[in-house]
Amino acid sequence: MQLIGSIFQGRGRDGDFAWMIEQPAYADALFLFNDNEEQFRAFEEDPGSADGCRAGGGNAIIRPYRCTDPPRAAGIPTGWLQRGGYPLLTPSTKRAIDDSLAVVETLLQSGRYRRVFYSAADETGQLGTGIFTVGDDVKTYIVSRLYALVDSN
Repeated sequence: MQLIGSIFQGRGRDGDFAWMIEQPAYADALFLFNDNEEQFRAFEEDPGSADGCRAGGGNAIIRPYRCTDPPRAAGIPTGWLQRGGYPLLTPSTKRAIDDSLAVVETLLQSGRYRRVFYSAADETGQLGTGIFTVGDDVKTYIVSRLYALVDSN
């Protein structure tokens, strides 16, 4: 299994998850989007809920694809709807991230996916965030945990 940091460089091309997820060349891929905690929790409580499956801004435009069978996307919280991005990796933000990574791990264990894409800021592989301002420790934690998950599956 391969983890790929994809850099957004415009619509209708590689890096645009809304475009990529529709392309047959990516049928073996799971796409990870930056979610907000409220909509992640809504999905967690009811996987068919309108709030948990509604398209969002940025790469969360693919949120409806986490509600397909099989899921093509999964969300990882990087902040809250009203308060913005997680400024620091606190115990509560870590818990929300870890809860979402448990969903990702279950999906990876299904054997359906050969590649996992996440939004990268640049060639360094740091998590890309466009809507929320997110603390560096939060971004680093998410990417390091993603590598650990992919390596173990």
